[in-house]
Amino acid sequence: MANTAASPEIMYSISQVNALTGVPKSTIRFWEKEFKDFLEPIRTAGNQRRYDRQRVEVIEKINQLVNVEGYTLEGARRKLRNLVEQEEPSRSDSDPNARISELAETMSDYLLQKLFERARTEEARRSNGF
Repeated sequence: MANTAASPEIMYSISQVNALTGVPKSTIRFWEKEFKDFLEPIRTAGNQRRYDRQRVEVIEKINQLVNVEGYTLEGARRKLRNLVEQEEPSRSDSDPNARISELAETMSDYLLQKLFERARTEEARRSNGF
């Protein structure tokens, strides 16, 4: 009979994360300070670092941004922040007034764009003698 209870999540030591990702342990510790909004290890009762799969993925993403794509640390922080914001539901999903305001702003931008396009077209016609 199969066990249907949820299995506990696998936790990795810093040495295991180093083996999985190739990122040196000293770099992981440094990134914990530089990316504290995104990467905070879980601590055991003995104060040892443990990383779940999500944290390992963050380390892999930071490594990709910094060491492969050439982002600065600040650039990588901005990129991670943008990725997190894209994943989070927008505030307007739960607030109808915010959604209406967002739609009104979008429509205003669209109408202004159309007005400018029309003005440019009319100006071009006048300058060509039509």
